[in-house]
Amino acid sequence: MKKILFIPVIVITLFSATLGQKIAKPTLTPKPLTESQSKLIQQGTALHDAKKYDEAIAKYEEVLAQNPDSSNAIYELAMTLYTKGDKVKAMETANRGSKYISDELPLLYGVMASVLDDMGKPKEAVKIYHDAIKILEGDKQFTTYLSSLHYNLGVTYVQQKQYSEARQELKRAVAYDFKYASPHYLLSVVYNGTKYKVPAFLAASRFISLEYNTTRSRAAAGLIRDVLKSAPKDPKTGNINIFLNLDAPKDEGDFGMYELFLGTLTAVKDEKDKNKTENEMFVDAIGTLIALIDEDQKLKSTFVGKNYVPFVAEMKKKGYAEVFGYMVLYVSGTESAMTWLKANDAKLGEFLAWAKAYQLPTK
Repeated sequence: MKKILFIPVIVITLFSATLGQKIAKPTLTPKPLTESQSKLIQQGTALHDAKKYDEAIAKYEEVLAQNPDSSNAIYELAMTLYTKGDKVKAMETANRGSKYISDELPLLYGVMASVLDDMGKPKEAVKIYHDAIKILEGDKQFTTYLSSLHYNLGVTYVQQKQYSEARQELKRAVAYDFKYASPHYLLSVVYNGTKYKVPAFLAASRFISLEYNTTRSRAAAGLIRDVLKSAPKDPKTGNINIFLNLDAPKDEGDFGMYELFLGTLTAVKDEKDKNKTENEMFVDAIGTLIALIDEDQKLKSTFVGKNYVPFVAEMKKKGYAEVFGYMVLYVSGTESAMTWLKANDAKLGEFLAWAKAYQLPTK
């Protein structure tokens, strides 16, 4: 009986020791893959996608036998081990890879955090990211990694339904890299789900400018359409019914005034509007909202005022609000918007190139 119990105790002890490993500042330089090693990695990822995990692992181990300092192979091995369910080896491998200064570094931290989260240790998973951020921040060579780390920490908080914490981390991810699409997308979702309508509109707008016509962009475009959805009319009087949400949060800025008229922006207001199509009314609404937000001096000191408002204001100033509006319409399922986009294909390409290259004004 003692011998039967002894083995599990050893395993548990080793597993606990593995989970308890502390990350350290990366100092090693990875070695690039040769052409033949790159092919082996490609074969391994294809086998992983086919759920042939043991065969994929064999390919990565073959690479590492030739090139032990390949951070790419180490990451792929850690990810396949994790997906297979071998969490001890996945943690050990990811920890090994985290000692290298490489593009895979944030991903390796992510594997480590995922293992801990799966084992019912959410606090330890969060600590992995906090420790990694503390180790890397302040060193310019690691700046590009910090946006990913804050984003991944934001994802972890969302999974734990800690939305306030998630919002703060996603904002930090945006601040570190305004060209990184994913934080904008998730931030728009978190904003929208926690009653920040205008910030959600702004975050989704930046996201769509970076990632056009994907599954995520369709969701973001739907969010924008929902924010600008016409308020319901009273069936008896024909008047628009507007309801002010008195519980709307104000820590990202006071958007109560905007919520009063968001539902009226796409509604016919006078004689000149009667001849406009629904698409034209929607595009005009986007331009109007941007203009109003840009004029709001109280927003200048907020996160959205420093990050999103300058972007949408410059977008409108350069004449791109119209093409952006038709992009949103098309991506959200309005097929008729494609007619306009095809006729203005050069403008669309110009806008997308500008948006990808856009940099926030220096502070």
